[in-house]
Amino acid sequence: MKIHLINPSDVSFGIGVITPRWLYVLAEATPRSFGDPVIVDETLELLEPDTIDAGDIVGIGIHTGNALRGYQIGNLARARGARVVFGGIHATLFPDEAHQLGGANAVVKGDGDLIWGKAIQDCVDGALQPIYEGGRVEPESLLPARWDLMPPDRYMWASVQTVRGCPKHCSFCSVWKTDGQRPRQRASDGVIREIVELRRRGFRFIALADDNFYPVTLTRWRRAAPTKRSSRRSARSAPSASN
Repeated sequence: MKIHLINPSDVSFGIGVITPRWLYVLAEATPRSFGDPVIVDETLELLEPDTIDAGDIVGIGIHTGNALRGYQIGNLARARGARVVFGGIHATLFPDEAHQLGGANAVVKGDGDLIWGKAIQDCVDGALQPIYEGGRVEPESLLPARWDLMPPDRYMWASVQTVRGCPKHCSFCSVWKTDGQRPRQRASDGVIREIVELRRRGFRFIALADDNFYPVTLTRWRRAAPTKRSSRRSARSAPSASN
């Protein structure tokens, strides 16, 4: 049995701009007892279907832009007898869609740092659940990435995340819905270790893949809270479907 982690893409260029960090964070979250996962980033090269065998576990991370390709891969993997688990922003917001269109056996909502290992173990035990609530992991439990599994010389920029969550509520952004409006700041020691490792691997440029990448004032922070409360009040005052 192999664990696969797949970043879907309709177009492969042979080289990527920024490392898809989630692949290597979930690689770290994969229990060592299952071995190193097989990582496929389709922005580099397309998935070879023959690499997926019956009984394998296939994790697919999707955002809205690559969801349809992700569903193609999910159905392909399911047809080959693998167990398919979806995660990512789009699957978090629309878990039923991944089941209906993507052949999902399970969907992980929210952060996968802690819940991914449980989903794998449940697959092995024959107790896989349709939905796993990963929630919003506290800063001390946010995992570094397994950069040792990254193919060399395939990405122009590396990526390190220092914080998840953003107190803003921009209409064009999904972060405050999926990652919450409370910033969860990683300790600096872990961030520095990752940066040093990536520099030693030859990266000149490292993107801070943070949910909020500009200064957030205390005033903006305070404004975020009433927005959430007013939304709840509006929901309670709205007529129900049965009325």
